[in-house]
Order: sequence, then C-alpha cells, then structure tokens
Amino acid sequence: MAIKTFIFENSASKEKRHAQVQNALREYTGIDSAEITYTSKGKPMVKGTPNDIYVSVTTADEVMVVAFSPKPIGIDGEHMARFENQTIDRKLDYIALAERFFTSDEAEYVRDGSAEEAERFAQIWVRKEAYVKYTGEGMSAFSGFSVTDGIKMFNKVNGVPVKKLNVVFPGSNEYIFMVASEDSEG
Repeated sequence: MAIKTFIFENSASKEKRHAQVQNALREYTGIDSAEITYTSKGKPMVKGTPNDIYVSVTTADEVMVVAFSPKPIGIDGEHMARFENQTIDRKLDYIALAERFFTSDEAEYVRDGSAEEAERFAQIWVRKEAYVKYTGEGMSAFSGFSVTDGIKMFNKVNGVPVKKLNVVFPGSNEYIFMVASEDSEG
C-alpha cells in the first residue's frame, strides 16, 4: 500500500488540526473508533486498527499535510516564500543557522550556494525534519546525522530513503515536501 496524503487548510487551533488529522485517519481506515494519540515528544500515533498504520503531519504556512503509511513515516514541508522573501531588517543568516544546527558537511553545502543560501538551507531542513519525524527523536538529533556530503544530497539517511513527496494543491509548486519512509511508493 502506498503513502496516502490528505491536504487541509492550516489552522492556528491545535484542536482543529487534531480533529482534521482524526477525520483523515477515519477516512483512511474506515474505522470510526481509530484514534490519533501523541508521544511525549509530540509524534502522532495511530491506535485502534487491526494493522499497523503510521502517520506524520507537517504544517507549512497555510497548508497542513497528513500522511499515512503501513510503514514508519516522517514528512516535512516548507513554503519557500518564507525563505526567499526576507526584508533587509528581517533577514536570517542561514549560514549561522546551518553552523548551529547542521553538521559541517551540511553547513558547507549551504555556504557553497552563494545566492541560494536560503533554498539550500530549506532543502536540508526539510530532509532532516522528515527524518527525525520518522525516528521520533526530534530536533535534538539534528547534529547526529547528515543528509549531504557537502556537494550532493543523500538518497538515504541511516538506510532510510528520504525523497521528495509529491503533494498537489493550488500553489503547491511554491512548497517543498520531503518524506522519510521505507515505503517505496511515495
């Protein structure tokens, strides 16, 4: 079974986002008693189904994407305008952020991009976020693995495929989504 995605309008309300994920689970499984619970680190988990079902959620600007899979999964996404439309008085130093949160190879990849620093930072960030959502470790694990050798992106992180997640909605070409999953049908 392939990865199944659901797309929602993002909400500031945690309760509304949870209800949307819950409804997507029930639509995906057809089981009204299935429910979403969360680990102490906030990773969503599926309960009340006869087979293992895994879920991952990402919010990016006005969009929330929910993905279900029969295998462990982690997704992340970003609206690229967040990185590209910086004002002079509110410009992020992506090299400094990369040096703080990324491995030396990843920071080198961001540094070597010249005018593309923001885009290169985002490419690494969504891959790392997808992977830590897959493992359930959280951002504190960022320094323990790399998604690039400083020149090109890896197709796998610690043996887990990390690749583009094709999500289609109006304006989706302005976003980048990645998935970490052993499910080859993303």
